[in-house]
Amino acid sequence: MGSHDKVFRRLMKEQGVAEALLRERLPRELVARFAGPPELLSESFVDAALRQHLADLVLRVRLKGGKRAIVYCVVEHKRTEGTFALVQVLRYLTALYAHLAKTSRRSLPAVVPLVIYNGERPWKGPRRFSELVDASKKVKRLTVDFEVVLVDVGRESAGALSSHPTLRGGLLGLKAAATPVTHLQAVISQMLAALAHDESTLRLFLHYLMSVAGRDALPFVERAAKQQRDGKETTMQTISEFLESRGYRRGKRQGHRQGLEQGLEKGREEGREEGLRDAIRRVLMKRFKRVTLSVEQKLEGVDAAALHRLHDAALSAKSLKAFLSAH
Repeated sequence: MGSHDKVFRRLMKEQGVAEALLRERLPRELVARFAGPPELLSESFVDAALRQHLADLVLRVRLKGGKRAIVYCVVEHKRTEGTFALVQVLRYLTALYAHLAKTSRRSLPAVVPLVIYNGERPWKGPRRFSELVDASKKVKRLTVDFEVVLVDVGRESAGALSSHPTLRGGLLGLKAAATPVTHLQAVISQMLAALAHDESTLRLFLHYLMSVAGRDALPFVERAAKQQRDGKETTMQTISEFLESRGYRRGKRQGHRQGLEQGLEKGREEGREEGLRDAIRRVLMKRFKRVTLSVEQKLEGVDAAALHRLHDAALSAKSLKAFLSAH
């Protein structure tokens, strides 16, 4: 999983973000039936054999009108737009429907595919699967067909992306990663303004921008921060602390690469930690056939030393419960 997909998954876990995305993007008649906020399902929701075929996120929303009134939303984040991108979405839908059929007797809940696209070029691929099929209308009626809800973040204005500040700021962060340098300043400024209230998400996307753009993004971040100095001291402090913690500003003040190298080494260390987390997930999936939300929470926010200990625990624990109790 690349840095783009990882930051998108983290964004969707922020409070209220997934719900805002679905309420703003799904059809009104469906949203009107929501009986509560969506539930983010863990990858262990499906069989281990299907795990590799799932999209970035599967969200389940209960609807008004009874026990079986449920809609699942498959959310896929894409950086590249290919002619056959919807074939991959079809694979996700097939895997999820196959799983749901095991517990359904007469009917299946609706599964709605939603694609978040932040490629450098506008999306020109099909939005309906039938557009890929070379056949007459009568024949197409006999083949598979579905439509995706598409959010092309590069082509939407900041205000159109979302009315939810955190979701808007996160989508602007993804938009910045695909924005030409000539327009990057405005996008970063809008991102900082949207996330001024949310320190943790602001740090997340500052790290993301530095990981995908490196030192090229630094002057734009600093310039945008200075423009928002008035009335946003908390934002300025968060940005300053972030840049200094990774050595970017220190390197600039001293006039050599020492600070930048320290910042890049920090990023590499975080990459190694994420690699350890992935290794632990693979061990647990192989041994216990699932990775629960409790496991994900245990893996978050611990350093490399603790992750090494948890990796050993994953190899030796007799049960998932025993792993969760390991220190």
